[in-house]
Amino acid sequence: MKTVRHIFNDDFYKISAVLLSKKFSTLETTLKSKFDEAGLVIPEKGFANESEYREWLKKAMDLPTNPGKFIEDILLAFNLDVKNEFFRNCVASRLFFLKMPWEESIYPQTYITLTTRNSGKERGLWVEIKPWTKKEDYIELWSTIKNLQKSLIGYRSKEKFQKTFARDFEVYQLYLETEQGIESDKVSFDIVMNKMSDNPKYHSLAKKFKGDNIDEQVRQINSRFDDLLKDVNIL
Repeated sequence: MKTVRHIFNDDFYKISAVLLSKKFSTLETTLKSKFDEAGLVIPEKGFANESEYREWLKKAMDLPTNPGKFIEDILLAFNLDVKNEFFRNCVASRLFFLKMPWEESIYPQTYITLTTRNSGKERGLWVEIKPWTKKEDYIELWSTIKNLQKSLIGYRSKEKFQKTFARDFEVYQLYLETEQGIESDKVSFDIVMNKMSDNPKYHSLAKKFKGDNIDEQVRQINSRFDDLLKDVNIL
């Protein structure tokens, strides 16, 4: 069993009262008899470890009313939130390991909730701090947070400013302005480049590329800024 730091809040005492009640004892007896009838006896002293419990659970999940449904029914009988993970864990710990909320449990209490979203506009990692979260809880989770960051689209391991950004944007903006000024239904890259070469600003920008050829980099620059500014009306 994993030793955890208990949070002695209202939820803790609420579920403790439920598990000590005669009503729960009756429901527990009913539940165990259901599994006894199915040949899936819950040990009198509870399962010795999580591995033993998981093996039993694989078989129990095939029953019409599986353990998860029994836990929900018990919580509903006491008018408790079936989505409350702490309540569910406490009931499971009592039913299958004979452990009360103030004892050691395989289910650690939640000190911090991590939520990731990798789609849509609001992509990122949300760290929810509980009223009882301590600094050491956050420090302990930092390696997990870093690993979750790496899975996010747009993750940057090191931030380094693109020194040619302003120069490249000037090229991109000149390209767009040149393209916009061409009155034709069919405007190709070569046509825009030929028109740009007539602009003195183009030759001024070309000098900023020093030993590099500006013409060879315009496509790459356009592609990068098209992607970066696809939702921006830049002109």
